[in-house]
Amino acid sequence: MPRIAVTGTTGRVGRALARRLATDHEVIELPRTDWDFSDPSTVERVGGLGFDLLVHPAAVTSLERCEEEPELARRVNAEAPAALAALCRRHGAAMIHFSTDYVLEGSSPGLRDESAAVGPLSEYARTKLAGEEAVLAGGGCVLRVSWVHGPERPAFPEQVVGRALAGQPLAAIDDKFSLPCHTGDLAEWVAELIDRGPGNELLHACNPGEPVSWKDMAEWVVEIMLEREAIPGRPEMIAQHLDEVPFFKVRRPRHTAMATGRLAQRLGRPLRPWQEAMREHVTVLLDDLLSR
Repeated sequence: MPRIAVTGTTGRVGRALARRLATDHEVIELPRTDWDFSDPSTVERVGGLGFDLLVHPAAVTSLERCEEEPELARRVNAEAPAALAALCRRHGAAMIHFSTDYVLEGSSPGLRDESAAVGPLSEYARTKLAGEEAVLAGGGCVLRVSWVHGPERPAFPEQVVGRALAGQPLAAIDDKFSLPCHTGDLAEWVAELIDRGPGNELLHACNPGEPVSWKDMAEWVVEIMLEREAIPGRPEMIAQHLDEVPFFKVRRPRHTAMATGRLAQRLGRPLRPWQEAMREHVTVLLDDLLSR
């Protein structure tokens, strides 16, 4: 049985990956509390674990924090993945690294495949791009993900459900477009890639569909709640513009929805549309909340 080391297992993606992969493999969990990748010595410690595959979602993901602490962002998001890729190569181990749609050039609408131009606008995106380039150069596999949600910790769907149940109006951005990614689906895709043998490749990993805004997603969550009769009526929906959100102090790309044809081809099957994945997520969430 292959030994798989998974970083960032206190985070949303790392937790989902560790749980799913443990059903078929021996998993070594590397939580942030014990494995700080801002410390270069952590990489050498990882080298002593004797794994066959490293799955590396750990990162500094706050755009504002990366802008305020660029050295931290560089160490964790760029230098650590580069060093881990070199370590895996020396030890003959495979590596799967996670990046972000924010590395993409996002000035025009449409779906972007893996050959699309990059154009990072923030320190977060610049350091993540440097990390993915280093992993690819070192022989690893890179999965770009976007708008991740799942049961591991609250995200945007939970905010919408909470406000709607409380009878409060909903405000959501209507001029930034991407696609959501359910952690359960992501973990399953990774498990299948491992079974097939992860290659030296870049893959876009999200639930497919046409590009959507946060407002589009909020409206879909509300539709599910209305179908379930979880709320008596449709709450007020307020459209926000990206430039008007006060706590977004760092510039974000507007159009980064990713095409997933390469991943579907690699897996030999279609991926579940984002609406189906979101329906499952919200249904489970409502079942839990309404049974209390």
